[in-house]
Amino acid sequence: MLNPPTGEDLTAIIVHTHTLQMPVAVTIPSYQHRIYALLFSITKAKKTTMASTNSSNSGGAFTTIQERVTFEKEIKKSKFIAIAGPIPDEKSAMSFLSQVRDPRATHNCWAYKVGDQYRSNDDGEPSGTAGKPIQTAIDSSGIDRVMVVVIRYFGGIKLGTGGLARAYGGVASECLRNAPTCFVKTKVVIFLVCYVSTVLGF
Repeated sequence: MLNPPTGEDLTAIIVHTHTLQMPVAVTIPSYQHRIYALLFSITKAKKTTMASTNSSNSGGAFTTIQERVTFEKEIKKSKFIAIAGPIPDEKSAMSFLSQVRDPRATHNCWAYKVGDQYRSNDDGEPSGTAGKPIQTAIDSSGIDRVMVVVIRYFGGIKLGTGGLARAYGGVASECLRNAPTCFVKTKVVIFLVCYVSTVLGF
């Protein structure tokens, strides 16, 4: 427990950020207008932060993978390599893609999820047979802020649309299943004790 300093030149303000109660101030008349201005600013900022926390669950906490993970599988002589990595935003997703894609491969298909943002790409495979199954695998995993790139080296045997969807979705799912994950919480409740004499230079 903190003991506030004594003396007529000090004013203690206690702010509880986990409640909507107005903060209480014991003021000195000569500094009253400055203290009320500070109280107003703190209360406004507190309410804004709480509203932001309640309006977006994806911004408050999510599960993602800890590191880059690779899974490889051969299906009817075609080699599929799934590479998953954590990403904080769309720009990082494109950077990750440029790092892991192989220009010598037949296809570099991918999908990513960042909060409510999704994107996928079939990279030359029949529409909906590669990027979408990878995206579905991400959704099913419950993992956020992640990108999965599946590289295919064609082995000479066509898989058909159904076979392609199962192949791309399957290796993406297996890759994410093997990935170590972590829970990230970006907002926490804090308790703040502020002495106005220190903040305002009394």
